[in-house]
Amino acid sequence: MKRRKQLLAMFLAGAMTLAPAAAFAEETETESSGFPFTLVTRDDQEVTFDHVPERVLSTNPNTGEELMALGLGDKIIATCYNNAVLPEEYREEYESKPVIAEKYPSLEVVLDLNPDFIYGRSSAFSEKDSSIATHDKLTEYGIMSLSSIEGYKLGCDVEDVYQDFYNLGRIFQVEDKAEEIVEGMKEKISGIEEKVADAETVKVFNFDSEREGGAYTPGNNFTSKLIRHAGGVNVFEELESTWNVVSWEAVVEANPDVIVINDYGDVTAEEKIQFLNENEALAGVTAVENQNYLVITLPEVFASTRVADTIEKFAQAFHPECFEE
Repeated sequence: MKRRKQLLAMFLAGAMTLAPAAAFAEETETESSGFPFTLVTRDDQEVTFDHVPERVLSTNPNTGEELMALGLGDKIIATCYNNAVLPEEYREEYESKPVIAEKYPSLEVVLDLNPDFIYGRSSAFSEKDSSIATHDKLTEYGIMSLSSIEGYKLGCDVEDVYQDFYNLGRIFQVEDKAEEIVEGMKEKISGIEEKVADAETVKVFNFDSEREGGAYTPGNNFTSKLIRHAGGVNVFEELESTWNVVSWEAVVEANPDVIVINDYGDVTAEEKIQFLNENEALAGVTAVENQNYLVITLPEVFASTRVADTIEKFAQAFHPECFEE
């Protein structure tokens, strides 16, 4: 009997020793993995990440492009709002994913997919009927989510795109790949800026569409910053809102040297150019007189891997003499 009591005492003592050790091991493992951590996203909402996502919904082509550049295409279970064509290197894989909505799906449709992470433009995450849901609401359903910074930050610049990649690198534990992408973008942008450094700044008007009898155009937004990096200046960059309607009289007064045309939607770029050419009020504008138009697609001025390529495209159009061999 005495022997049995001794053995029981030894067992209990061992168990008590192992319990704290097991708890410590679990805590150490959590700390070494980097989880949990919290990121602040659209409308200052906080999202806590507690594991590497495995079932990802990409809500926009440009944000899907960011995920695929990081080698995460196999985690994307579905897409939506595919209003633009991706670069060829990502196109086939992205287009092979199920498309669950022409624009943004309802929350009910999303819940049926059982994603553990949703990444997209900020327009996907609001209380509007046209959005999926707010980040806070998705958290209530146990779904981690994040808005690309460019979509909601006033005066967004290339550093915010870098932060997108850093955030995704941390979430998916692919920090080295994120750093590689960012460093490549930085190097290319720096080289472009050096080429146009001594060139005279070109005045640029970005025409998105005709609205309310005027022009819908960016103010203090990401496109304006890309134009700046390329040796130009958006003639309406001082407007405080990211997007604005300006009068045609204001366009005439600004007298841009180049007009950048946003190519998307039901009205083609060719139709937009024709509209500008036929607008008698613009007859004396330098860009119209010289037919100096540059057509871009929306993903080219959204956060993506193409940011440096877009700056190069702008710079070559604004200052072709700086790129002559």
